[in-house]
Amino acid sequence: MAAHLPADTGQYVTAILDNLNTRPERTALRWRGRTVTAAELHRAVTDAAEGLRGLGVGPGTAVGLLTEPNGPLGLIGRYAANLLGATVLYVRSTNPGPDSPELPAADQAEILRVSRADLLLVDAANTPRGREVAALLDGAVAVAALGEAGEVGSVLAATAAGRREEAAVPGGAVVIFTSGSSGRPKGVVKSFTAWNGAVLSAYRYFPPQTFLVITPVGHAVGPLLDIVLAAGGALVLHQRFDAGEALRAVAEEGVNSVYMATPQLYALLDHPDLATADLSTLRQVTYGGCPASPRRLAQALAGPFADILVQTYGTSEAGSIALLGSPEHHKPELLPSVGRPFPGVEVRVLDPETAEELPAGETGEVVMRSAHVMSGYLADPELTARTVREGWLHTGDLGYLGEDGHLFLVGRISDVIKSRSERIHPAAVEKALTAHPAVADATVYGVTDEDGLEFVHAAVVLAPDASVGADQLRAHVGELLSPLHAPVRIVALPSLPLGESGKLDRALIRLLDRTATALGDA
Repeated sequence: MAAHLPADTGQYVTAILDNLNTRPERTALRWRGRTVTAAELHRAVTDAAEGLRGLGVGPGTAVGLLTEPNGPLGLIGRYAANLLGATVLYVRSTNPGPDSPELPAADQAEILRVSRADLLLVDAANTPRGREVAALLDGAVAVAALGEAGEVGSVLAATAAGRREEAAVPGGAVVIFTSGSSGRPKGVVKSFTAWNGAVLSAYRYFPPQTFLVITPVGHAVGPLLDIVLAAGGALVLHQRFDAGEALRAVAEEGVNSVYMATPQLYALLDHPDLATADLSTLRQVTYGGCPASPRRLAQALAGPFADILVQTYGTSEAGSIALLGSPEHHKPELLPSVGRPFPGVEVRVLDPETAEELPAGETGEVVMRSAHVMSGYLADPELTARTVREGWLHTGDLGYLGEDGHLFLVGRISDVIKSRSERIHPAAVEKALTAHPAVADATVYGVTDEDGLEFVHAAVVLAPDASVGADQLRAHVGELLSPLHAPVRIVALPSLPLGESGKLDRALIRLLDRTATALGDA
């Protein structure tokens, strides 16, 4: 099937299929209590590829994918289209998270329009939405349904006038959508070279393992799932994250490894079942998405995650950037860091205003380059040019490098608060707040009043049975940092809401700030 394709297209899929063929009886996927064997997954992917080929899918075409979140079809559809050399666009939502709200049909149609997609591939549950999106495009995109066994059936054919000769993302394997500053979908194009490189350079070093999937299959964890399958492992797919269900799955499914967002790690630490959960099969817990509280990490290290924690730092645009390994977690001075750059990744810290490289210890913008960086933003050359300059991707993150090469993040350039002439990094205040034993989690943000003055606000989640007053927390922050860093308003929330990618939903937190009762004095 791959003989007629460009050399650098779906090589990673071929590696997965080759392994599936080696031990066809083994479990490849677990989903809603159902087992999918390696043979069944192999057949589903190849049958889907044949069905898509019959619909004209191949190099230079783009396929929108709209399926249930974190289900097998989200993987089967990508593998089949990529095997044919086509680009896959996950159009369900920005940062397609399992619990994220689906994009409006108009936004999904716009994604397909700007990418010049030929086909929208849906599952049974999303067939009505597929018809709705196609109607908005006046028949310019065909719609096909993907069945559980990989069968592909036409739902709506594109009109002759609507057929497009080539996609707008030549060489792209996957387009991942995030929320831009305008709130509109922003497409991050990952080339076949980048995707193949991320998977093929790593899977031979991975032992076969059972991996629990609780973050979006169409987002940052995607290459890791491909690595697990190519290495002979199995995926346990959960449609959404629930701390109790995740703990039970480890015992019931014999889970060896899991990737989660940092707030999800906190949820596990706070769950009452953690003390009695059987986690004996667990060999690695990888977390990331936002910096972690050293105090909460110390809590994790004192419990069942003592020798299995690994932190990763990366972005949709950059891929993986840095890693803090398990042994490094036992050095308290390194817990505030996100680790050292991965092999093949170069990291520098630049002055945001002059673009000059800064020495170790000085804070600036983190920039990086590697073979896994995005090709660019879909149909947005201006934003691409601002983000990737002279081969270096500008992350928008603020941080500094330690003398030994460890990277420490202090926030986002866009999140810096200028309060009373002081530049305040929210991440520093968050770490100060979570260092207090009464605070389980915290987020800090700037709020501008009607006079245009910006002030530091904070939302905290209190530890179980904890009691603390706002003045106590302000004094705590003032002692660790300075009185100017102390939040003028602190609200207590039952939990910090997560956005679609597993990161904090700061926009929603700001809305809650307006209606929540401020934390009083204890």
